[in-house]
Amino acid sequence: MLNIMLVDDDFPVLEFLRQAVPWASLDMKVQGVYQNGMRAMEAAKASPPDILITDIGMPHMNGLELIEKMREFCPQLKVAILSCHNDFSYAQQAIKLQVDDYLLKETMEAEHIVKMLRSLSEQLKEVRTEKHKVEQLQKLTKWSGSAIMTRLLRTLLYHPLIFTEQLTEQAAELGIHLDTYAYLPVVGFIDRFKETQKRFVSEDNLMFAVENLATELTGGPSASVIFRPSPDRLLLLFPIVPGKLHPSGIAEVEETLRNIQKSLLRYLRVGTTFLIGEQGQDVRSLRGRIIELMEGAEDARFYTGHGVLTKFRPLPYSAADLFAHYASAQEQLKQVVLDQAGERVEPVTRYWTEMITADRYPPGIVKEWFLQMMLDLQLKFKSLQNFETDYSMEVLHQTILEAETVGQLREMVSTLLHRSFPVMEHIYKQPQRRDIAEAQRYVLRALNRRVTQEEVAEFLHLNPSYFSRLFKRETGENFVEFATRTKMEKAKELIDRTDCTVEELAEQLGYDNKSYFLKCFKSYTGMTPSEYAGKVQRAKPRST
Repeated sequence: MLNIMLVDDDFPVLEFLRQAVPWASLDMKVQGVYQNGMRAMEAAKASPPDILITDIGMPHMNGLELIEKMREFCPQLKVAILSCHNDFSYAQQAIKLQVDDYLLKETMEAEHIVKMLRSLSEQLKEVRTEKHKVEQLQKLTKWSGSAIMTRLLRTLLYHPLIFTEQLTEQAAELGIHLDTYAYLPVVGFIDRFKETQKRFVSEDNLMFAVENLATELTGGPSASVIFRPSPDRLLLLFPIVPGKLHPSGIAEVEETLRNIQKSLLRYLRVGTTFLIGEQGQDVRSLRGRIIELMEGAEDARFYTGHGVLTKFRPLPYSAADLFAHYASAQEQLKQVVLDQAGERVEPVTRYWTEMITADRYPPGIVKEWFLQMMLDLQLKFKSLQNFETDYSMEVLHQTILEAETVGQLREMVSTLLHRSFPVMEHIYKQPQRRDIAEAQRYVLRALNRRVTQEEVAEFLHLNPSYFSRLFKRETGENFVEFATRTKMEKAKELIDRTDCTVEELAEQLGYDNKSYFLKCFKSYTGMTPSEYAGKVQRAKPRST
């Protein structure tokens, strides 16, 4: 629908235009009616119209002045003048202002105005169609240019550098003057890429918008060069006079990158992280600097966090075994869920992520650690009858492995833990299940000692015989079977994660007799603890 502005100091004329013209049938609406050119100007700045119909002679600002000023910020505006002046000098001025129609009030009729409005509407449609075509062509040109740049980057990084002179010439054609400048590489990441991409419908739309804005703020293609090596990041090359990269030069690059970050947040609501590499003096050194930056930047960002602008420094990762802490962390998280202790989620998850950050474990190992923990917790809670979660194994994999930073990973784990609370609450509140859930939780909390059926019945204030029948009826297994199965699952976990001896296993699980523990374990798994440990060891993937 087109917006129309009517301006005339003759009120009857305005009323005639409003009432005599069938605006709705023309797919138009009158957005404002003004008797003063100055007020019309103020309103147009706030909401520019598509078509202006104005008188010439008005107080404070005449129609010709109004048209001239509105053209400054609304170049596609269509204008029709309604005037009682039949002076050729007015018509001449109107022509200079590219007025689209000029009608005399004394001969004005509704049908003539409707015909004029339809003509102006068609002209606007043609202009917008052409504008859309130009925009699409610009997009195609931009995408084509990006494809050429990407091919050049791949040649530089992955092909043998035999013909360096030819590569230098090809680069120069695209604005990379390796014979004149050294180049400082910078990797820019789109923060929370999967979430952000959804707002832009496609990856191409998102990166096209980001790349355009970045190009404008870096001074255009002649001042810096932008590649798109993968869907969620950009590689920027800033030209530096060889040997002249002083702290002031770095500060200038950082200021440009900060402007990009601020502008992307302000105009596109897109967060970014930038890691600055080392400059390359020629084709070979630049290749080495870019490869070093691109290979290490993603892991480095895992610990730097989102929205950061910093120098990239490859740092060694801890060689210690993160899984040595697995049992302790899992026990804490399990108790948080069993107790539905929402207030403990943040401190517990923060403790472990801060420990991981301080020791700097490899990001891939950290994600695997948390993923395995959440999967194990899900399996453990399935031992509580009717426990169901609303996230599958596939969702867990996708959620945790896509974490870009250790902070985002902590948020994801916290969210998954909180999503377990309503399920646990539902279990506890079921009238027939409340006592059984309490009994199961009692056993899970006391795996390090022998728990008898009578002890649990007393805890629940139930008759032991009634409790025995109730447990069997509700779970399909008797209490001793449940307690033994739970202990054997814990034994398997300890074998998986520790080097405990059989004696230590028996002691940790509350068995006074090692032989009885061995008998229970073999009955449950079909193997001895040593046989099970050997099978687990063979199944583990070799680390590279």
